[in-house]
Amino acid sequence: MLEFKNFTIAYEQEILTNLNLSFEPGQITVVTGASGTGKSSFLKVINGIIPHFQAARLAGDLTYQGQNLLELDMAQRSRFISTVFQNPKTQFYAVNSTDEMAFALENRNLPREEILERIRSYTQLLGMEDLLDRPIFTLSGGEKQLLAITSVACMDNDIYMFDEPSSSLDRQAIARFKEVLVKLKAMGKTIIIAEHRLYYFRDLLDKLVLFEEGEAKVYPAAKVNQSLADQHGLRSLTEIKKTDLIVENFSRKSLFDQGPQESGRLLCQNYSYSYGAKPVLASHFSFDQGLYFIIGSNGVGKSTFLRCLLGLNKKFKGQTFYQGQPLKPSYQWLTAVMQDVNYQLFTESVWSEISIVSQDDEAKKAALAQLNLLDKVDRHPQSLSGGEKQRLLLAMARVADKPLLVFDEPTSGLCRGQMEQLIDNLHQFVDQGKTIILVTHDYELIQKAGGQIIEFIGHTQPDQDSQRD
Repeated sequence: MLEFKNFTIAYEQEILTNLNLSFEPGQITVVTGASGTGKSSFLKVINGIIPHFQAARLAGDLTYQGQNLLELDMAQRSRFISTVFQNPKTQFYAVNSTDEMAFALENRNLPREEILERIRSYTQLLGMEDLLDRPIFTLSGGEKQLLAITSVACMDNDIYMFDEPSSSLDRQAIARFKEVLVKLKAMGKTIIIAEHRLYYFRDLLDKLVLFEEGEAKVYPAAKVNQSLADQHGLRSLTEIKKTDLIVENFSRKSLFDQGPQESGRLLCQNYSYSYGAKPVLASHFSFDQGLYFIIGSNGVGKSTFLRCLLGLNKKFKGQTFYQGQPLKPSYQWLTAVMQDVNYQLFTESVWSEISIVSQDDEAKKAALAQLNLLDKVDRHPQSLSGGEKQRLLLAMARVADKPLLVFDEPTSGLCRGQMEQLIDNLHQFVDQGKTIILVTHDYELIQKAGGQIIEFIGHTQPDQDSQRD
């Protein structure tokens, strides 16, 4: 059993106080709460990142099977604790997916035959054979998340921890992840998941731990319902299906359909891009003023399209026009909040970061205050939580005041309250006459925000894809 007794975690100030929690083998515990309440820090204390890599003040007892975990370093804890981080790319060491699965086992000096058998066994058990022998950098965000999950499963540890595991997963991938959890639970593993999206756990979790105002409140599965979620401002416990979103403003767009040219405020003409010999994009797109949600399965090309629009994929073919004029350079017209916000943060403080895009101090203060970041102006951007980083990029988008805004999975680190705040900001942007393109798997966001929905489909994807939801 993993157990906290009278445990406190503090940085400049205490973030979690007097924790008394236990985690049993064969149980799934979901840890939730508003962004910045300490969920990721809590996991880092368990695996040893805090205090061995990231400084913090700790007090109290943390034990596993009677052993004091605080006496063990990260390497020693890794013998029985596995973690899938919020951004799986931060834990990859290889360029080939099979090599990545083998990496931790090779470091344990296991025989080659045992490593190969472990990989074969776990990929078969978890239904992840399609992830074998793939170049990691060509995988979609969701496929990278599943690869990270499979890689840590191959370690066959006692404790598995996941930080926002659904952030990049489509509905099919979430179903696969649920199957992984069921199998790990049946094997008697201790499973701890920090997550905002709760609907897919409703029939899986054994207990819910809510971090609120520095304290931990524990609810058994029988007491976890929508009334509890509403009382504490949590995300929905009811699954929202694609059929719930079908409205007049819904359309499907083949990425391999070179139809007649369209007019529009923003015209992406004859876009074409391939990863090696594999084409992922060959189409055109047009957008007018308003809010556009782009949905579609993992790997279908949603993020690739955004990268082409932003000019980040240098070898892509096509032209981009805004109000009839070539969109070049794109940064003069576009503001982007990408899936991995760490690549968009460059300076030593929140204030310096937002000052990159504006010198209007009053506008910067107003944007940071609206997004609850004004008290963090002196913090290093990389010290913020995932949700706080996304909100910083959103504040920068507000003060940059460009006509085109692009978002890639903007709710991956946001709680319900901050998701609703994001929706308010999106509506304000639309009222200001902007065009917003938002890639997401978050149907709760789409249902609450409204707007036009475009589903990307590939040329090999069956038309009955919509029935999967």
